Amino acid sequence: MGDLIVRRNPVRHLVLVVLLAAVATFPVTAGDIENKFRLGVAVGFFNPQDSVHSDAGNVLALVDDDFEFQAFFIDPRNDSAVFGALDLQPAFSGTIYAQYALSPIFILEASVGYTRQKMGDVELQVQFDQTQVPSFQPFLFEVFRFQVGEVERIPVQLTALVRFRPRSSLNPYVGMGIGYTYNGFSASPEFDALSVALDGSQGGLARVGEATFGNPGFSPPNAAEVVDLEGASVRVDDTFEWHLAFGFEYSFKPKWAVVLDGRWTFSSRAAHVGFNGGTDLGIAVPQRTDFIDSNFFTDLYGAFLIRNGGLVDGGMLVPAFGVLPTHDCSIDASQCIFDSTQPDGIADPGFYYIQGGEFEYGGVGFQVGMRYTF
Repeated sequence: MGDLIVRRNPVRHLVLVVLLAAVATFPVTAGDIENKFRLGVAVGFFNPQDSVHSDAGNVLALVDDDFEFQAFFIDPRNDSAVFGALDLQPAFSGTIYAQYALSPIFILEASVGYTRQKMGDVELQVQFDQTQVPSFQPFLFEVFRFQVGEVERIPVQLTALVRFRPRSSLNPYVGMGIGYTYNGFSASPEFDALSVALDGSQGGLARVGEATFGNPGFSPPNAAEVVDLEGASVRVDDTFEWHLAFGFEYSFKPKWAVVLDGRWTFSSRAAHVGFNGGTDLGIAVPQRTDFIDSNFFTDLYGAFLIRNGGLVDGGMLVPAFGVLPTHDCSIDASQCIFDSTQPDGIADPGFYYIQGGEFEYGGVGFQVGMRYTF
């Protein structure tokens, strides 16, 4: 039998030493907090729970009274956009708070926090005028995403807390409260540029046809339907909120405690991102099944055809294979192809969709901090 080989694990030994030290220093009881003030600070992260997901993959199916299929509409956009979302993104947060203990069990708390969150991404899809669409598919939309900007949030909260083991050093608690969040917004340069380009363009709704037989297409707007477009708008109003609190505090000295705090926050208002005086530029096909004699059959769906102006630089016309490189595509485009790998700095015309939306500020936050009892 070979020799027994003992492999030492320094990480395991270190963890064991820390646990033994914690047990050795574990106080028997927590400090008395009744009728005393406490101050604390905490840092952590906040994760919003609401978002606007792409509706690019929608299909409208229409049936008769016998529930037999009669017609359907397919949203023409690129389905890959469904993996994106417009939302407030998770961010680090900090909080300063003061508490007063009415008893060893009941505590009143006032707190002020700070979070700076990125807002994004706006989904823009476009089929450029010069895009060569393969014969086996009806549309060829490209997906572009734009960061909206940053939201600065200052939540002020009042919370009532209940402790379950007031004399123990390891003390779980729960609570609930109300608050008010002050919000500020700063737009990203990309979003500002998109808004300016939209405000300087003209367009009209190009209706998408049925997909019942063959490949559907767009019906371009007539001259009377082409109008001046409006830029983007962002609304991040201040909001009332209410919240649930839960956590643990560990008293390692009579006046000091380490805290793990969680909060689930619900807001009374929502953030809003919109375009051209509404929520979206373009009208999405709804995701539903309905009767053929309903309004859904006659409603309009489609993209905005922008010919005077454009929103993004998709590329440029270059001579096709076999054509002399000196050929001027601005004079004769029939012998040219649209090359998306060579942007020319000029926004291109085409069929445009932009999806905005509305989403609440609420979410879940976790923080770690310290409390001191006076």
